[in-house]
Amino acid sequence: MTVSITTLVGFFATGTSVAFVWPQVVRVFAKNSTEGISPYSFLQGCCGSLMWTIYGITKPESQVALSNGLLVIALSLILFVCVKHKKIAWFVPVLMLVLVCVIGSLVANYSITIMGWCTVAIGAPAIIPQVVRVYRTEHLYGLSAPMYALLFLCCATWFIYGAMISDWFVSLPNIVGMSGSLYIWFRATKSHRKFQAPVEATTN
Repeated sequence: MTVSITTLVGFFATGTSVAFVWPQVVRVFAKNSTEGISPYSFLQGCCGSLMWTIYGITKPESQVALSNGLLVIALSLILFVCVKHKKIAWFVPVLMLVLVCVIGSLVANYSITIMGWCTVAIGAPAIIPQVVRVYRTEHLYGLSAPMYALLFLCCATWFIYGAMISDWFVSLPNIVGMSGSLYIWFRATKSHRKFQAPVEATTN
């Protein structure tokens, strides 16, 4: 059986999507800190991933559905810690995810093209609130630098995969992800070298 290059790239993209977020999940639980994290960025990312999951199931595109489905689980764990630290009210992510699931399913069944545009509109700018947060503060103890290094690799791979299958809904949004993750990776690495403990620990 011959495996095409496109299939291999798709598997690699799926693998990086499953892997990239877990350093952040581990860090928020191990360090018990959400310092530097923008909960609304992660919520938007979770909503976007849920829409990508619906898009992947409906199209169908199994790699898109699987990777984003697992990403929804991981991002939900991060949001749980944000709720625990009172960075966001519990009902906000619950309500948003239920609405996205219902509306996304209806739109996907009506038109996969419209669903693609909606998914790009929600998912592509998800990293922007986190970029703004990182720009405004040096205190990024809660952020995982390895996560954003892996996210850069993930976005680059999905960009290539989307181009290979001629699905620009998959490809083009990753330009935003690549640039944003590279900036956050650099800033988080610099912050971790400078600060060895969270400022929030002294203010709570």
